[in-house]
Amino acid sequence: MLPSRSVRCLFSLSLLLGFASPLLAQDTLVTTVRVEERAVVTTTDLNGSVTAPRTAHLSSDVEGRVTELPVSLGDRVQVGDLLLTLDAEEVALQVRSAEADVSEAQATLNNARRRLQEGMRLGEGRNIASSELSQRETDVAIAEAVLERRHAERDRLDARLERHYLRAPFAGRLTRRDVEIGEWATPGTPLLTLVDLERLTLDFNVPLALHHRLGDAELEVRLPGDETWLAARPIADVPLEETSSRQFLLRAVLDASPALLPGMAVQGQLLLRDERGPVVPSDALIRRPDGSVSVWLAHEEDGQWHGDERRVVTGPSHDGYTAIEQGIDAGERVIVRGNERLEEGQRLILDDE
Repeated sequence: MLPSRSVRCLFSLSLLLGFASPLLAQDTLVTTVRVEERAVVTTTDLNGSVTAPRTAHLSSDVEGRVTELPVSLGDRVQVGDLLLTLDAEEVALQVRSAEADVSEAQATLNNARRRLQEGMRLGEGRNIASSELSQRETDVAIAEAVLERRHAERDRLDARLERHYLRAPFAGRLTRRDVEIGEWATPGTPLLTLVDLERLTLDFNVPLALHHRLGDAELEVRLPGDETWLAARPIADVPLEETSSRQFLLRAVLDASPALLPGMAVQGQLLLRDERGPVVPSDALIRRPDGSVSVWLAHEEDGQWHGDERRVVTGPSHDGYTAIEQGIDAGERVIVRGNERLEEGQRLILDDE
């Protein structure tokens, strides 16, 4: 009986090996890429907000009752547009009186000049006394001075009248209105808030330790509800007043600006390029529950490709690539697809070959 049982065991083992051999010999289709050497990019995450450097809280230069308010909240205005009018009836009457004074002074001057010209035609010492001619010259000079004074008074009243009209100092949008028709306005009290929405900036607080790296750094930003990273251009860096914060203000702009509003939160990342080193697509990384990370490499032996697992030490990641600090070198073939269930030494077919 024992020989018969041994024969059956050997037969079963041979069948098992017979079935297993094709399985072990089965080739697995994978995709590989060459490990590249690039400048390693370190990213620093930033939080910022959209700000409007040109924000004006407009008030009147004189006091008075609001008689006209031709704008509403949210209106877009251009430079010089009328925003508000104060009661200027009394000043307007004074301007009319000053204009009449100018006309009167002009007429007096014209008459004085006419009389002087007549005296000069008659000739000094013959038909007119020299003292009379001198007096007429004096009358012209006095009339010219009076006219100049009347012009100055009219210009002063014109300027005073203009101060009853509040105009837009720059193009923008009205984001606040704190007055209504019939209310009393006083100098220094904000009446309207105007914001320039065409010159919005992105402000970030950045650690001071990175200030010396700004020269070769790149800034990318991402807006709420959008997964796309946009390139931003830094325009200023200013130390914060609170020295204990150990931060500085980095102000940037978007050249191709999407719809932005003041106060909007934005994400940013500062890209710092370090020394060159091997990088691999992030899809090549196999992360284990124990925290270790490995990649599968493809190597050729006697015309056949085989898989080889290699533990690596990873560095920073950016734009779908991860830097490798230890474990592999540039030029090796790393598997990026089909690496989920490989075994050591498994035969491979490279679809990129």
